[in-house]
Formats: sequence, C-alpha cells, structure tokens
Amino acid sequence: MTVRRTLCAAFALGVLLLGAGCSDRDSVPTISEIDEPLYVQGLQLKRQGRYPEALTAFLKVIDKRGARSAPESHVEAGVIFLDHAKDPIYASYHFRRYLELQPNSKQAEFVRGKVTAAKREFARSIPGRPMEDQSVRMQSDDEVATLRRENAELRAELATLRGGGAMPVPRAPRMITVPEEALTPSAVLPPVATVVDAPPASTPVRPAMPADRPPPPGVQVQAPAPSPVATPAPKPAPPRPAPAAAGRTHLVAQKDTLYGISVKYYGNGRQVEAIYQANRDVMKDRTDVRPGMTLKLPAGEGRR
Repeated sequence: MTVRRTLCAAFALGVLLLGAGCSDRDSVPTISEIDEPLYVQGLQLKRQGRYPEALTAFLKVIDKRGARSAPESHVEAGVIFLDHAKDPIYASYHFRRYLELQPNSKQAEFVRGKVTAAKREFARSIPGRPMEDQSVRMQSDDEVATLRRENAELRAELATLRGGGAMPVPRAPRMITVPEEALTPSAVLPPVATVVDAPPASTPVRPAMPADRPPPPGVQVQAPAPSPVATPAPKPAPPRPAPAAAGRTHLVAQKDTLYGISVKYYGNGRQVEAIYQANRDVMKDRTDVRPGMTLKLPAGEGRR
C-alpha cells in the first residue's frame, strides 16, 4: 500500500512539473514587429533605394508573424507597391489589411489617402483612360487639327494635278427693290426704251404699259437681263507644248508628282500644266508619272 501511494505521488509530481514547463514556454513574450530583424533590414534597404529587396524583407515579416500580426509591414509593402512597383492592386490590398488591424491609429488617415491614390492609379491603367487629364486631350485636338490641315493640302494638290478648279456657284438674278416714292403717279419715269429702227411688219408690237398704272407698293421688280449679242465664239486654239529649256530634264523617282516637281524647280505649283504640255509625247495624262521617266522641264519663272 505504501509503495502504491509513493508511485502515485511521484507520477502526480511529474505531471505538475511538465505542465509548469509548458506553461513557462508558452508565456514567453514574442518580439515586437518593429524590432524584428527583417523589418529593420527592410527599412534600411528602403532608405538606400533598394526597393525590391526591401519589399522582400517586409513580405517575409508578414509571412513569419502572420497577416494579422504585421500591420506596419503591410503599410511599408503597400507604399513600395504603389510608388515604385506601380502595382495599385497589391498596394490597395496591403493598405486595407492595415486599416482592418489599426483603424484608429495615427497613421490610418495617411493610409486612407494611399488607398484613394491606388484607386486613381488603377483607373488610369484601364483601357480607354476614363480619367484622362486635360493635357492629353489638348494633344489629341492638336493632332486632329494637323491631320485636317494635311488633308486640305492633299486635296488642293490633287485638284492642281487634275487641272480642275472650283466650280462656280450659280447666283440668283439680282432683284431691284423700287422705292415707293418712285412708283407714285406724280413721279416722272424715264423712257423705257428708244426705238432706233422700225420693226418689221410681221413682228407684233407689244403695247407699253401706261405710266399711270404703276405696280403695287412693295412689289419687287426683277430687272430684265440684257439681251446677249449673238457673236460667233472664236475656236479655241489647240494647246501647244510648252517650250522646254535646253538640256533641263528631271528623272522621276518614287512618289514624285508634277506638283512636287513644279515646287522643286520653280518654287511653286503653278507650272504643273506647263510640264505636262512639254511631255505630252510620253505622258497619257497629268497623273501618268512613273519612276524612271525623264521629263523635260519648260522654261518658266522660278528657281534655276
């Protein structure tokens, strides 16, 4: 009986000692985050501008202590992701984890501002640029204006090459408004027409309107157009080839046009027709400019 009691007492004492040992080991305080060697190393690397290595150190602290026990490392990692790695998604993740852990800290307002900056950076990276700044928009407007100006110049050059000009705009006949004072019966009207030769007997004579029956006031009277004199139009002379300057030619290169050749040798584009007329024997029309052709240059004003 005594032996059994002794063994039970020894077993109970061993259990108590084991429990005391485990309790002492679990109660050892862990080191604070800012004293972690990896955290201190990350701050030093950040001050030296070695941001990738500093980011690796802060992420190791988070992995070692757990995501809920490393708020300061979350902040440092988020700043590097946003300002140097240009990754707003990872930056926003670390800033939000810090705010979950330390919502009322002194640094919380700073971190909220960083979350807003990360949102703006992410919006700029979306295709279509919904938050495009005014300077980029002004640059686009300048490019559009330049393209329009170049398009107008190309149209003018094409019109010159075709030898055509702007079509005249038809105008309506002029309407003469007769003042009301001139239409009164007391007004002396000038003679409408003077008979020079008596008309043939077969031609009916239209009676003239009496002077005491003027048109109603405010009525617009259209002035009669003068009768055109039927004169035979002279026959246009056939175009003659322009005289070419002796020994002055141009070897056509790739993308050459008559307009460009005229500007190059004469200083303007007004000699396109003269160059074409001087080379009618080798050109089908004004656009028939092929590389390798030798064009004669007529004499004209401009550069020599």
